[in-house]
Amino acid sequence: MNASTSSLTSKRVGPVPPTNGKHMSKKFMSGSLNQSLLKRAGLLLALVLAVMIPATAFAVPGSGDFVAHYSVNGRDMTALYNMIAKICLGVLVIVESVLIISIIRFRRRSEDERPVQNHGNMALEMGWTGAAVLFQIWIGVATINVMFATEVIPDDIDMTVEAVAYQWDWQFVYPDQGGLVHGDLVVPANTNIKLEVTSRDVIHSIFVPDLGIKIDAVPGRFNYWWFRADGPINQVRVDGFAMVDRPEFEYPSTRPDFMQSRPDATKKTINGLERRVGYLGRSRQVEEVSPYANYSAIEYQGTCTELCGLGHWDMYFRAVVMTPSSFRQWVHDMQNQVTEANGPEVFAARCATCHGESGQGQGDQFPTLVGAARVVEEGQKDSHIQLVLQGKGVMPPFGQVLNDAEVSAVINHERTSWGNSGGEVSDEDVARVRESLGLPPFPAGGVEPTPTPELMAAGERLFESCVSCHGRDGQGPDYIPALAGSSKVNGDPAALAKLLIEGADTPQWPGEKTPVARSMTDFQLASLLTYLRGSFGNESEPVQPGDIERIRRDLN
Repeated sequence: MNASTSSLTSKRVGPVPPTNGKHMSKKFMSGSLNQSLLKRAGLLLALVLAVMIPATAFAVPGSGDFVAHYSVNGRDMTALYNMIAKICLGVLVIVESVLIISIIRFRRRSEDERPVQNHGNMALEMGWTGAAVLFQIWIGVATINVMFATEVIPDDIDMTVEAVAYQWDWQFVYPDQGGLVHGDLVVPANTNIKLEVTSRDVIHSIFVPDLGIKIDAVPGRFNYWWFRADGPINQVRVDGFAMVDRPEFEYPSTRPDFMQSRPDATKKTINGLERRVGYLGRSRQVEEVSPYANYSAIEYQGTCTELCGLGHWDMYFRAVVMTPSSFRQWVHDMQNQVTEANGPEVFAARCATCHGESGQGQGDQFPTLVGAARVVEEGQKDSHIQLVLQGKGVMPPFGQVLNDAEVSAVINHERTSWGNSGGEVSDEDVARVRESLGLPPFPAGGVEPTPTPELMAAGERLFESCVSCHGRDGQGPDYIPALAGSSKVNGDPAALAKLLIEGADTPQWPGEKTPVARSMTDFQLASLLTYLRGSFGNESEPVQPGDIERIRRDLN
């Protein structure tokens, strides 16, 4: 032993406590017991979390069974989502179970124990690798099938709707219904609908989760989506009685005889959208009675899912699915409605987000309307109208959003409110400025007439199927009546439309004139009639899709 070692061993750090074997044994056993309980509690907590955390995904709106149940392709997407979610959940449970079992079985049980070293199992590793490959192939094939069914537009489209986004609202245009323009997406049930989606300014994204609709709206291009909604099925209950799926079934609120036969039944007031969604944008007041309460319809919430600017939060709309008969009635009501535009309401809905409720503005980007020269000066009327119609800078154009009556109403509200005393404008002033700017007419009533050149171009394409009989010049052979100068072509459009829809067998038509227009949309038939009435030397008035819709209704 050297000096240093002797020195170390001779030193005492402190007094040595007396040893007590019995006391140390109890203390050690108590500590081991506590450690064992803590480990078991930790393992139990890990097991509970492993099961509960993935299960919470099914309670999040927009996941699990909460998506896209009310359209054909929506259900396909939901089924695919649920299948993949269950596979992922199963894989998670298997992996976590193996992990927990391995931790428990192969853990080190004492301080000096050396765990058994495992270097792999070829059969096991090949097995789970092969299973993963098979699952990937299964998921891939199922996903591609759903993608084709969802993204490829079918040939048997019944109706087209143009969805136009702008800051910060939506506009839905119905070319088959005379260019009807509306703020909600209203469609007939059990009908193949094609959506042509675009934007006027920035990138938006249309989203109706209940119907499985989700696609971007990009300026300068059209994106396409299609869907076939179920309609008002299993959505209304009277005394706990669920209504049965009927394509032409009418709500109890529109069936007085049904209501009288069940005196304890209550009439529908607050619509389905407000029952499911407790909020809408500031500019959309929740009515006590739905504006669609008189129709057999079910409503869903639509919105924009692209962060598109200041008013993004306010881009909600209703997606309304009606029975076909109710939809025809709704189109008729919209085309024939006579409503007085309300300037303060239009301002609150379209302008207040930027200019403020009292027209005070928000800095240089959104200037004040109080005392502004364009608003108060008599000679600035046309300039004021032009600004609203065409927009400027960050201000979007409202020329194809608001009709003449709405434009004049909101301008007059701005020129006579908040201390302003500018002269008022009329609907005729708006129509005159609109025409001078080269914008298509947009009279009050919600219908924007389809431009005649558009109808002529579409009609010319449709006439290609008629050339074999009538000839490109409309003369045809001797036994086919000429279209040029024909009293039938240039006379009452209803008579010609009826002939094409129903067909005929007359002395002038040897054999049967087939009902070539029976499967045409209103827009297609209006285009064909307009082309016939404006070609081959004919100079008769064009026919609007709305005219065809009324003709069809009269025929029924």
